Amino acid sequence: MKVVLTPEAEADVAQAVAWYRERSVRATEEFLLAVGVVFARIESQPTSQVVVDVETGARRALLRKFPHRVLYLIDGEKIVVFAVIHKRRDGPVWRERLE
Repeated sequence: MKVVLTPEAEADVAQAVAWYRERSVRATEEFLLAVGVVFARIESQPTSQVVVDVETGARRALLRKFPHRVLYLIDGEKIVVFAVIHKRRDGPVWRERLE
């Protein structure tokens, strides 16, 4: 399966990268690496992550070392990442994207 990001998820990653870049180049690189590791993990084992919304089948994968979550749906032969959000925004923000 292939990971595809929605425009909102791409914006989430860009926003987080900008935030980390203001603080540390190293943190930025580590964040991007952590995101890549999560994407590879969900590509290889898409159903291994916890279901956070039974109605839609939305799943959540956690980043190591960073307080962010990757939220995605399995749609046929692709994995649609619809949010990459900080844990403080976890909840209503990503649920609105499912509507």
